[in-house]
Amino acid sequence: MKLGAYLKDKREKSGITLKEMQEKSGIRKDIIKQLETGDFNNLPNPKHARFLISQYTEAIGLDGEALIEKHADEFTDEAVESKKRQQNDNEDYQYLKKVLISFMIMIAVLFIGWMILLQIGSQAEIFSQKPVYDVGQTEISEEETAEEEQTEETAQDEEEATEEEPSTEEPSGADYSFTGSDGNTLFYDINADGPVTISLEGENASWVTLTDDAGNTYAYEELTEGEYEIAEEANILYLTLGNAPGFNVEIDGETLDDSQSGDAVTVYYQFNIAKE
Repeated sequence: MKLGAYLKDKREKSGITLKEMQEKSGIRKDIIKQLETGDFNNLPNPKHARFLISQYTEAIGLDGEALIEKHADEFTDEAVESKKRQQNDNEDYQYLKKVLISFMIMIAVLFIGWMILLQIGSQAEIFSQKPVYDVGQTEISEEETAEEEQTEETAQDEEEATEEEPSTEEPSGADYSFTGSDGNTLFYDINADGPVTISLEGENASWVTLTDDAGNTYAYEELTEGEYEIAEEANILYLTLGNAPGFNVEIDGETLDDSQSGDAVTVYYQFNIAKE
């Protein structure tokens, strides 16, 4: 039996629903379904498959390490991927090496040509130096100096005028409101007149997933801080914090009030974005 089917069978025999599994493991229901199909390569980041399996098995009391070792052939072959990356890096190095050699040869040819031209010009007295002592040249030099001084004064006046102009800070482009909750899931409405930025910062590391309804994945990793600009086409934003206590969420620099989450360890957020 494939690993995904085995996990699904164990969960169902244990009487654990997808919603209960989501709360126990801290993994979203859509990711749980994907794990149970066994199609690990289609996860937002296949490299996290082993970590997610460990969270899943811990939630239902299974030996995750033993199962991962037993079904190792179902995971992405990282050795093959590493070999491909190494081969691509070697090809890029060879190409860069050829470009640098060609560039050095071209510089050497130009230098040799210039030396030959200097030698010929010296013998034919083409490049003879002639000192200038006439008054006309002196007058031209003085006029150029006056023009340069006038240009410098004008530039300095423009800089002072620019510095005196008061700076104005643009107000935040979005505001939010809490609309309700369902268990550990909190719902918010965001009114935005431009791009929305989500900032995260916590005292301790937390497993974070940040995705939207347009198919974009912004975060799928364990972190202590991060800042993400949300795509214009996104209408719904999904955020999961696996270790929510002590973690701050900001929307365009404004701290999110998530006091409704209580003492929950894993908290899910759904932001409905309305464009003004």
